[in-house]
Amino acid sequence: MSVTTEPPSDTELTETPEFELDCLYDDPENPSELTIFASDIQKSVTEWMTADRSATVSLDQIR
Repeated sequence: MSVTTEPPSDTELTETPEFELDCLYDDPENPSELTIFASDIQKSVTEWMTADRSATVSLDQIR
């Protein structure tokens, strides 16, 4: 894995990537975890990301 300390270029900041994502709950009736992942078959650096419900914040509480 390479690490850089250089800030992104202006071009990198104006171009936003697009992703098609799917999600799954650990329990549809009473979910405690949500996992999001790319819906296409292409490999990426991050294959999936899981958030535990106890570590999340409701969107109406975000400023």
